[in-house]
Amino acid sequence: MSLRDRLDSLRAKAHDGLTKLPGRAGDLVRKANDALGRPLADEGELADRRAFVDQTTAVVPAVKAAAVPAAARPSTEAAPVIVYHMDKQRRDVPKVTDLLDVAGIPYKIMNIEADAAAQSAIRRDSNGHRLPVVFVAGECVGGRNELVNMSANGELAKKVYG
Repeated sequence: MSLRDRLDSLRAKAHDGLTKLPGRAGDLVRKANDALGRPLADEGELADRRAFVDQTTAVVPAVKAAAVPAAARPSTEAAPVIVYHMDKQRRDVPKVTDLLDVAGIPYKIMNIEADAAAQSAIRRDSNGHRLPVVFVAGECVGGRNELVNMSANGELAKKVYG
């Protein structure tokens, strides 16, 4: 059993205990757990998180970019595209990355949950857009709605490939 599995087991047991706490004290502890991003959660939620982390930490395969025929892709190199998110928005990330996959744009996914400096920088540079947010060559292009619009009118490929 790995250290991560042991920690998750302890977190699940602690969550089980906090769900049984009665009254106002129990409510306060559960609210604190939620406010902290649910570090204590049941086995199912922890397994879901592990699967998501394993998926997002993997390098985006080149096959996704190759799904678009070579003739349709510009010959220039793509600008770096990064999708930033935190644990609370992890379920929204595929909605954004699917748009990039369809356009044949290579990208990297970054979880900034544990990096306060990155959170501050993204908040400062994202022009008020909510996470998950996409940056192309260090410039915020927005979230899912902005990507849909940019993809529809060809701006996305222009911005990525120059």
